[in-house]
Amino acid sequence: MDTNSTFSIPQQYTTNETNGQTKATTQHLFVIHCLSIYALVLIIVGTTGNLLTIIVSLRRHLRRFVTVRYLIFVSICDIISLYGWNLNNFYKFHVSPNQSNIEDISLVHCRVISFMTFVALQLSSWCLTAVSLDRALNLYWPQWKRLYGRIRYTKYYIFILTSICVALNSHVLVLNGYRTSSGRVTCYSTSTNPDYIYPQWERVHLVLYNLCPFAIMFICNTYIIFVTVRSSRAQNDPRSSKFQRKSAERYRQFTALLILVTFAFVILTLPACIYFVFFRNYFVYKTQRSYRFMIQVLLNSIQFTSHGINFFLYCFSAKSFRHELHGMFHELVSACRCRCRWTTKETRVNNYQIRQYIENLENIRISPSRPLYRDPDVQMSPYQLKFFSEFKPSSDKSPNGLS
Repeated sequence: MDTNSTFSIPQQYTTNETNGQTKATTQHLFVIHCLSIYALVLIIVGTTGNLLTIIVSLRRHLRRFVTVRYLIFVSICDIISLYGWNLNNFYKFHVSPNQSNIEDISLVHCRVISFMTFVALQLSSWCLTAVSLDRALNLYWPQWKRLYGRIRYTKYYIFILTSICVALNSHVLVLNGYRTSSGRVTCYSTSTNPDYIYPQWERVHLVLYNLCPFAIMFICNTYIIFVTVRSSRAQNDPRSSKFQRKSAERYRQFTALLILVTFAFVILTLPACIYFVFFRNYFVYKTQRSYRFMIQVLLNSIQFTSHGINFFLYCFSAKSFRHELHGMFHELVSACRCRCRWTTKETRVNNYQIRQYIENLENIRISPSRPLYRDPDVQMSPYQLKFFSEFKPSSDKSPNGLS
């Protein structure tokens, strides 16, 4: 067979194939637009939920736990991560006129957004890992809490984790992105290395963000489950004290919370990491553009869902968190009611004083020698009206109020 010969395709088959591709592209674009709107919803819900988590966790009964201190920092990192690649999903398909990334606006956007997203994602996963590791060590080595697991040491551990993540990703602030000869910004690559971020650094990010934290959390949580099951059996013993039962109940709550959060984290984040490391370049050359965008937006939406739903996981799995949340809203409603009652009472007093003032002005016109007020509770100086600021005279007047 001659390799130089041409093979002509009938026109009807070409037309049918084109129509099929157009229909598929339309379907892909519809899914992309729905997912990009979901990214905006996730930002709103995730930011609100994480802020509520921070506020509730800072209450007196919760902030005394080491676990809660880590979860506060996890919520901060989750808020930051939602405004990186997740925000770009909405910006690219609803704000940008030519469907460009938000990182392509300038080199500053490229480097700062990518750096903050990498650091926030890795810090969030490692703080969850620190929670599991701290609780496992506390169960395995009783001296851990007294020597190294005190709550005052938590800030130092968080500072060490933050410093490590910042140092490991600092090269992104210097090397990521470049400006072409035409002035266009190209992010996630360098002028000499187009694979700088994808897949090279993304493979390191997969290990730091997902694989290593998951391995540590899996080992620690398995041990925690084992100890918790054993302690629950001891709790059923009628000889166990009330303090032992309460301690075992608290451990079961935190164990359920850790298992649920860990499971959700791995299930929701692993697919995106695997795609961007092993399959992204394949999809670039083998699939059409709209289909590739749909897959990327879908996986990003699944990944960042893990960073937007922790508030609901805490509410579902931790009774103490629900109790503090209910107490916070109860105090807020009570404060609003007290404020409304105070405002209503103040308004009544002011209205009564106004009526008394108007009535006495009429009395002055009719009988100047009559006392200004009959009610001793609303007495006023004959020289200055003090009970209501709006009626204070601008200058001194005569005792009977006449010039």
